[in-house]
Amino acid sequence: MPNVTIVFADGERTEIKARPGEMILQAARRNGLALSSDCEVGDCQTCRCTLLAGAIEHDAFATTSLTTAEMEGGEVLTCVSAADGDVTLSMPYERTRLLPAKPFTLRIESLEQLGASVIRLKGQTLGLKPLVFLSGQYINLKVPGTEALRSYSMANPPSGERSLELLIRLLDDGAMSTYLRERAAPGDQIACEGPRGTFYLRDGTRPLLMVAGGTGLAPMLAMLRQIASAPTSRAMTLCFGVNTPEDLFCLDDLAELASRLPGLEIRVAVARGDAGPKWQAGYATDLLQPGDVPGRDIYLCGPPPMTDAARAFLTAHGADPAAIFLERFVASGATAAWSKA
Repeated sequence: MPNVTIVFADGERTEIKARPGEMILQAARRNGLALSSDCEVGDCQTCRCTLLAGAIEHDAFATTSLTTAEMEGGEVLTCVSAADGDVTLSMPYERTRLLPAKPFTLRIESLEQLGASVIRLKGQTLGLKPLVFLSGQYINLKVPGTEALRSYSMANPPSGERSLELLIRLLDDGAMSTYLRERAAPGDQIACEGPRGTFYLRDGTRPLLMVAGGTGLAPMLAMLRQIASAPTSRAMTLCFGVNTPEDLFCLDDLAELASRLPGLEIRVAVARGDAGPKWQAGYATDLLQPGDVPGRDIYLCGPPPMTDAARAFLTAHGADPAAIFLERFVASGATAAWSKA
């Protein structure tokens, strides 16, 4: 039976035995070890980690959202990968920071249109206790009247209160978008589950670089709001991109954060249309500069083309891959019931 050594981000190591052909995630559970996961079909990348030693084999009947280059570079999805002999894997999170995902109900308190393509949903969790989560994590929502699940990051940091704020991109034919446009109203109750994900604000005082595409801004807002809750001189740069000027949103929120965080620099890009004198024409990744890279913790959130391009630029300019944390959006319809868009 293969030995699987798991190395967590804080240096903690543990070893489990895997059966031949057994998915690593399944082997961990059988051995009583909790690892981060969500969709478990190779789409969401919540179980993503890095192969340090040995070799893995993929489930012949599964798909993977990793690119060929990522797999060749040692990236692994534990839900669709088995150990081909003894292996060592590096997890991008501390085991002690994993929070159990639980079902809960969210009652809509308000719905606000932001720009042309985003709705801000504010709600209250129901039940005996508020949701416990980390700034940057996401939850799964069941679209009312359907079996479809959609995943959205909280835009607010944890506070011990029941309030949650979600930024939801409106799609032409999206299941959640249709519900929000046609039926949603304050008082509605939505079945949810979470928290999920390993995209969360790490402890430390190193300068931060954040790159957000569209509603990838939500977890960045949660992180910045958490940082702003205490005095800090920490240097931070946020690169935020949208498709058109009409798609811009949360600019007042960003201005308010900038007033509270003297070390925060905000750059905004507009891909199409007139960017005007305030914003740069192009994508969020066009806002990156080589001088942004050294000595920073880096957070990337948005669609795969954006996160891939940003990571390629950053690693080419000397970024430590272990200091890059990313959350990718999976387009609606990529799976029958699960999506991060």
